[in-house]
Formats: sequence, structure tokens, C-alpha cells
Amino acid sequence: MPERLRIFEPFRELDLAALLALAPALTEVSLAAGDVLMRRGDSAEHVYLLLRGRLAVESPEDEGLAPLALLGAGEMVGEIAVLAGGSRSATVRALEPSDLLRLARADLELALERHPEVLSSLVDTVQRRLWRSQLGTHLRGLFGSPDPALLAELERDVEWMTLRSGDELFRHGDPGDSAYIVMSGRLRVIDEAGRVLNEAAPGETLGEMALLADQPRSATVFAVRDSQLARIPAQAFNALIERYPGVLRRITGLLVARLWSHSVERKRARATVKTIAIVSAGPSTDTAAFSRRLADALAKHGTTLHLDARAVDRALDRSGISAAGERDPATVRLVQWLNEQEIANQFVLYEADLHPSAWTERAARQADHVLFVADASQGPALGELERSMAERWQGTHAPRRSLVLLRPSDAGEPRGTTAFLDAREVERHYHVRSDSIDDFARLARWLTGRAVGVVLGGGGARGFAHLGVLRALAETGVPIDWVGGTSIGAIVAANVARGDAPEESLARCKRHFSSIFDPTLPLVSLLAGRRIRTELELGYGKRTIEDLPIPFLCVSTNLSRAAQAVHERGPLVRAIRASISLPGILPPVSMGVDLHVDGALVNNLPIDVMSSRPEVGVVIAVDVSPEVEMRPSSDLPAEISGWRLLWQRLSPFGTPTELPSIAYLLTRSSVVASMIAARERHAAASASLYLRIPVADLRLLAFDKVEEIAARGYETTLEVIREWWGARSRQE
Repeated sequence: MPERLRIFEPFRELDLAALLALAPALTEVSLAAGDVLMRRGDSAEHVYLLLRGRLAVESPEDEGLAPLALLGAGEMVGEIAVLAGGSRSATVRALEPSDLLRLARADLELALERHPEVLSSLVDTVQRRLWRSQLGTHLRGLFGSPDPALLAELERDVEWMTLRSGDELFRHGDPGDSAYIVMSGRLRVIDEAGRVLNEAAPGETLGEMALLADQPRSATVFAVRDSQLARIPAQAFNALIERYPGVLRRITGLLVARLWSHSVERKRARATVKTIAIVSAGPSTDTAAFSRRLADALAKHGTTLHLDARAVDRALDRSGISAAGERDPATVRLVQWLNEQEIANQFVLYEADLHPSAWTERAARQADHVLFVADASQGPALGELERSMAERWQGTHAPRRSLVLLRPSDAGEPRGTTAFLDAREVERHYHVRSDSIDDFARLARWLTGRAVGVVLGGGGARGFAHLGVLRALAETGVPIDWVGGTSIGAIVAANVARGDAPEESLARCKRHFSSIFDPTLPLVSLLAGRRIRTELELGYGKRTIEDLPIPFLCVSTNLSRAAQAVHERGPLVRAIRASISLPGILPPVSMGVDLHVDGALVNNLPIDVMSSRPEVGVVIAVDVSPEVEMRPSSDLPAEISGWRLLWQRLSPFGTPTELPSIAYLLTRSSVVASMIAARERHAAASASLYLRIPVADLRLLAFDKVEEIAARGYETTLEVIREWWGARSRQE
């Protein structure tokens, strides 16, 4: 019997004395065809060594389908549960008469203690077994119920790969020499410019298009988090297709479905998050309370599990298992259990320790998105954990990283955000009041790609209609998680971003923007711009955009470069002033070495800009520029004398000619090209709700009619918004 143990890989290198010492602990077991060796849920007290015959690993949920795995002579059975702890995860049945050796858990643990080399080999064996089991599960998802022979061939030909968070799988231009199946984790696909094209989750395939087309890789792929993959070399892939033509049809169908979904959906990277790591940005941050509140908010969007080191140890009934090292047998059980939790839940929150630790490292490596949580009242310097993680991600691809700045509700408006952002590399930042249910609900929508973005277009004084729309949104219960605009839309959007209620925003506009005219000698512009600058400073002070509680953006036209400029950082007043600087009406704004004018020239209603934010899942667009207006009452002469028009207006005997003013002409001309482009963008971007306010009868420069114009926006949109939001809420 001792020599027979050498057919099992973990015992292959043991000397004869070690084999003889182990032999008395082995018991022979025989099974007839159809006999069950173990059932799912049974206690794991023994490991089995298959000497002769064949066994099938089955899942009770897949009755009638092909086995999860087929085991032959020389393979171990049930070692995963024995080694890692827990109950049996599958049922094992004999397909033919089979002979096995049974080894009790205590005897196996004694052998492992005496012979560490057996432990190392056994850990590798267990890992491969888990991968094979996962491969069978994923192949069912890809190909239905594949032929057992197909499964066997794939298991023989695949190569197992492990990528750490940030590791690259392949780069743009690399030869297409393999296809991959994602076993666990998440991989991100980016183009040459670094734009996110797609993400691949467990059960999805990568790289098959380059194989089928015999072309180099068209994108770069890297692991967002620790990931396992099954690599299918080109030779094995091609042989598989030749032997099983149905596989090619299935793969082609998957590729067509993927391409179709990309063409139909908005062409942007949605925020796809499954796992979130919560990391303290300072020792005084209460990440435990923060994690609990965020978990409650995420639960509104799907099942959510909140894990910290203690919770993991309790769930697996083993103290310290959350900190298991890479070669610790308990790691197998830990990783398997974490994968099971991620499959069973829509979201998993990994709350890191408050100091560097094995659990903190694992939490960061398991995460699709890392949230650094800082106490906004403390200094902006990096905390110990942030520094260690920044060093870890040096020279590699990092997961998405965002900063949450916590403050109490009575702390006033955010200040000093720029210093926090300058000190660290993060993609986004979010202001959250530590005791605000609404703020945590908004954070959950940001993280899951369900944020509601509102876009407000330009249109002179007609833009005050936005104020009425905001009132209608508030009364209907529609949240606003992101806001942006162009020209007058930027002014109103800034009120929303600073947290003004609709009535406060109306009062602010009436107080500061109902009279903005300060005519000057028209060498550069009709207005000097001093009055509007003063009112903007009175209304918004010295705030930066990054200090605003709700994310804000506005659009201006970079006249020097003939390009659109999107403002999301920097002084708020300067950004708004650039966005409203209609050429000929207000002087341009200097930013660096470039001149900026009104954003209406290039994008009067920036639906596309808002839609491109991954966090935004719903876009509400409000258009206050009528498509048709400025129709003359009669034919106009080709030449017009300004002196004669002035005399007609001043003389009690003259008949005034009805003509638009120069300011009106300049304002309308500035937005025409942008309106044409906006119609195309609207059709492509598919705003979730597009509201066109009937304002053609309202004067473009009627800045003294704030309340009247706002009422128009409210009255014409309230029922539309109520019906739309009600239907959307019922669908969710």
C-alpha cells in the first residue's frame, strides 16, 4: 500500500519511511457504480485517494446536466473541505466500480505538520481543483450543457493564471495568441488613450476576437482586482472549434451580443462596481460607522454584505483566518468563501483595518473601487494606509480610487478640498455629511452608476425657467446627484451644486442676476462685465468647484483653440464667467494663455458631457432655446441706418421699424450652430428625460422677469416629470 501513494502528487516526493508511517492511517473503500461517496452539506472528516475507477462531482441544482468535474485514478477527493474547513460543497458519485483510500482529517493534519512539502503541493492541488470546478460552472454559462468530452479537453488544455490587482493581461498590439475565461475577479479593457471600453466579470471571455480574426490585440486589458483566468492557447482554441462547430456558433453569438449592446447603449463606461474597499485616510476616521451607513444605502439597490476582519473570522469560525497568508492552507478556504459571497450578493463592502495588515491588503486587492474616507476637519496630509497603498500601486494599474470627505451637518459648507485633492491621486471626490441619510443615498447612487444628472441649457433670461423645473423636480422627489450647464444654465446649476433649495435659488437669481447691464464703449463688447462679475462674487464668493457638495460642471468655448472646455475644478466664479461670456455682449475670460467665451457656441445643452460620467445613470436635460424665433413682421431692407432707427424711436412723428437689437442678434447667433449639433447629440446620447420649455414668446434679455419665467418652467413640466418619475419608480 505505501508505494501506491506515490501516484498522488502531494505524496510523490515522500521517502519510504514517511509512506510507511502514513500507511496505518489509511482505510480501503470500495464503491459500486452509482454509489454516493459524499453529499453536499456533509461534515468533512475524511479525504479520499482514488486508486481505480471514475467519480463524478455533481451539484444538486444541476440535476440532469453534465457533472461539474470527472475524477480518475491518482486524484484526491474531498481535500478542499478537509484542508480549508467547512462542509462538503458538492455530491460525489461513482460512475463505475471504484477503489479508494480514506484518510481522516487528524491523520492528514499530522502528516502535513511533519512534512511541509506535502502541504505546499496539496495547496497547489486544491487550487487547481477549485479552478477546474469553476471552469465547469462557467462553461455551462457560456455553452449551456457542454459535452463531458469537451469539458475534459478544455481542462487538459487550459493554463491557469493568477493576476494581482494592477497586473496587465495583454497590451494593445500584442499578438492574439490566446483566449481567456475569467474565473474570478474583474478585468478592465482600455484603449490606447486609457479610456475604459469594457469590463469583464467572472464567467465572461476575453481575447477571442483577436483569435478569430487572426489580428493583434486591439486594446489593453488589466486586472482591476486579484483575478484568476483560464488561458486557452490558440492551438487548443482552434482545435476545439474544429471538433465542436457548435462552440464557434455560440462564441460568435456572444460576440455579436456584446457588440450589439455596445452600439445600443450610450457610448460610455458605466460605473460597474461589485466590491468596494473602505480605507481610512486618517486615524480619527470612523470607518466602521461609515461602512454600516453605506451598506444600508447600497442595500436599496441590491443585496449587500459588509465584511471586516472580525466578521470574516466569525463566519468561518476560525480566529485570524482573515489574515491568512498566501501559502497558508486556510487561504484556500478564505478565497473560496469570499468568492461565494461575491456571487451571492450584489455588493460586498470590505472594511479595512485602521492600520496596514494582511486583511487590509486583501481588502484592497479584492476591490473594484477603493474609497479613502477622510475627516474633512483634519489636515489634508496622507494617512499611513494611503501612503502604503500609493507605494503599492506605483508603476501599475490601480483600481478606481475616490476620496470621501466626511463632515458633520453643522460644520457648514465644505472648504479646503483642493488641498486634499492635490495631496493624493483619486478619480473623484465626494462630500458626505456623516449623519445624513440623503448624502449616503447619493453616495450609493454615485458608486453604482445610478446617479441622476441634470443638464441646464443656455438661453439668456429664458434660463430662469430652469428654476421652475428645479421646483418641479423637488416636489416630485427626484434627487439631483450631479448638475451641469452652459451660460445661464451654469449660473442656475451652481445654485443647485451648493445645496440651495429651489426657493433659495430663485431668491439668489432675483437678488443678483435680475439686472446685469453695464453698457460700455463697444470696442470689445457691449457690456463692461463689471456688474456681472460683482454679482457673481456676491452670490458665490471665493468657492472652488471642488468645494461644492454636489458635483458641478459647466462648459465654455476655448476661443484660442476652437475647442470645448469642461470646467470641474478651480474657482467657481471664473468658470461661470467664462461660460456666460457671449461674444460681443461680454468680454472674453482669460484662462492661462487662452481666451474663453460662452459655451453655447459649441455645446448649448451638454447632455453628452453629463452622460460620459460613469457615475451618472439618469440624465435629465432642460432646453430653453426655441428652435424657431426671430421671424420678421415684414421684409427688411438690405441696408439699415442706425441713425434713422434712432430718429424713428425718438421722434413723436416717426413710425418705429420692428427690428431685433444688436444684443439680441448676437445672443441668438451665438447658439444657432450649437443647437444644431445639440439635436444630433441628444439623439445619440438619449437623455432619460428631455424637457423643452416653451419660451419663444419670452424676451431673451428679460432679466427682470425672473419669477414670471420661472413659473413657466414649473407649470409646463410638473406633470411630465411626475408621470415620468412615477413610471420609472414602478419599474425599479
